[in-house]
Amino acid sequence: MDQDIVVIVRSCGYDEMPQALRKGIEAANVFSSLEKKRIVIKPNLCSTKSSLCGATTDVGVVREVIAILNEKTCASCEIFVVESDAEGVNADYAFDFLGYRKLEQEFGNVKLVNLSKDAKVRITCERGKVLDLLDVPKTLLGMEYFISVAKLKTHVDQRVSCILKNQFGLLSGRHKAIFHPFLSEVICDLNRLYSPDLCIVDGIVGMEGFGPTDGRPVGSNLILLGTNPIATDIVASKIMGFKPTQSPHLHLAMKVNRYNESNFRVMGEEIRNVQLNFQFIPYRLYLLARIGLRLQKWGSYTSNLGGFLQKMRSALAIVGLNTASKKVSLKDMISIAKRMTFKISG
Repeated sequence: MDQDIVVIVRSCGYDEMPQALRKGIEAANVFSSLEKKRIVIKPNLCSTKSSLCGATTDVGVVREVIAILNEKTCASCEIFVVESDAEGVNADYAFDFLGYRKLEQEFGNVKLVNLSKDAKVRITCERGKVLDLLDVPKTLLGMEYFISVAKLKTHVDQRVSCILKNQFGLLSGRHKAIFHPFLSEVICDLNRLYSPDLCIVDGIVGMEGFGPTDGRPVGSNLILLGTNPIATDIVASKIMGFKPTQSPHLHLAMKVNRYNESNFRVMGEEIRNVQLNFQFIPYRLYLLARIGLRLQKWGSYTSNLGGFLQKMRSALAIVGLNTASKKVSLKDMISIAKRMTFKISG
């Protein structure tokens, strides 16, 4: 198996971004044999704040990625730029407000897709740590190459929000807050299901403090490109001044996938030469948030278990214990109880 790579490229503002991005893509040696492929690009559009605030992926980065793809494939590929609705923002409105709608006019092979409105297919997440049944948009089922384009920013619950967290936006439901107590596990499950072929971090302007939407912009002047989301986030965390193990979901992803820094190499700039010191929220607030999420998680487990016991009681009242024990073994009953208690659907 080839070793993963992460390329670090300097870009002094968005004016230099096209040259920096092309340099990074050439170094990463990606975009080969993509003719006539269905390609999905997922930017981070979690709010309608501009890229200069550090909150969202700059449309210029996605535009340049599309231009390079079309050059490499003679515009024979189909490109889908996707995002889903969230609690505070409608994906279609974000496409319009942040300038993404123009991409459909500029490129004949580009289509914007609001995943919340896309047709769905319900699948079972066989290897999911917490996800059980998942409604998968058909656009994602048909993709043959996946590019995740994230921002370099902090997250009040997860400390870091970068590539791995960007896939959280592939959940098609609008009310994603229900997943927050299980966020680390959900992010790991989603990245197993939708693992990016190319990871791009728009770090020209990042965000520190109360990220991912209400922090302060940081002029980082960097673009990262990686062939693995865990590797890319490890490098991003170090550049921000955090240990990778300080981010709950990144730490879990490293553990679950048995992934560490020996699995990849860094190209371009050296981390120590571009390392910054992103400020985070006060630790007491972070600790309170983590405790609150943990209590929510166990409250959800308790509620789910209560629901299972209620269903079981109703079933026994209808068919009786003897009939039920003949149809369902104790082992199967325990398996069902665990699934209904510790798994969630989305």
